[in-house]
Amino acid sequence: MNFFEHQDRARQNTQQLIGLFSLSIAVMIMAIYIAALFLFRMAPRVWWHPGLFISVAGITIIAIAVGSLYKIACLREGGSVIAQQLGGRLLIPDMTDEQGRQLLNIVEEMAIASGISVPQVYLLERETSINAFAAGFTPNDAVIGVTRGTLQHLSRDELQGVIGHEFSHILNGDMQLNLRLVGLLHGILFIYLGTSKE
Repeated sequence: MNFFEHQDRARQNTQQLIGLFSLSIAVMIMAIYIAALFLFRMAPRVWWHPGLFISVAGITIIAIAVGSLYKIACLREGGSVIAQQLGGRLLIPDMTDEQGRQLLNIVEEMAIASGISVPQVYLLERETSINAFAAGFTPNDAVIGVTRGTLQHLSRDELQGVIGHEFSHILNGDMQLNLRLVGLLHGILFIYLGTSKE
């Protein structure tokens, strides 16, 4: 697969995610509408009440928007907030072990090669799987998070490939899109959490 095919596939996946997100909102509106029909003792006599449907749809969309905007505002501080929420520890050159220093060296090399400032690096000590992420709204507030398993199981060349992949997220603006998606998903979760407490 060449780069352009991979890029087209990524765009298709993004469109599918947006479609699924829209579908989930529609299903949620319908579920709340049906629950409201039973709550107001309209069902099973009346299944379609335009006024009630518009009210339910409006309130649901406003609740999702409020939950989403709240989460996006919380994430505005940059990628370090996400890394800390995931249990990441900021790596500082003077305090890191040999694997940590190697990781910092690779990140610095990649930053120089890509022409951006060196992002902060967080290590997720308790995670033994092989994984990494880039988070932030701009290259200036971006961070890279790496699991302990990634450092333990990958060679330097493999680790460099993983970090290069994360730098592509920083340079292409994928991080910003991902943080917005997290905010939107939190809006849906906001409604679920609100109804599950009742």
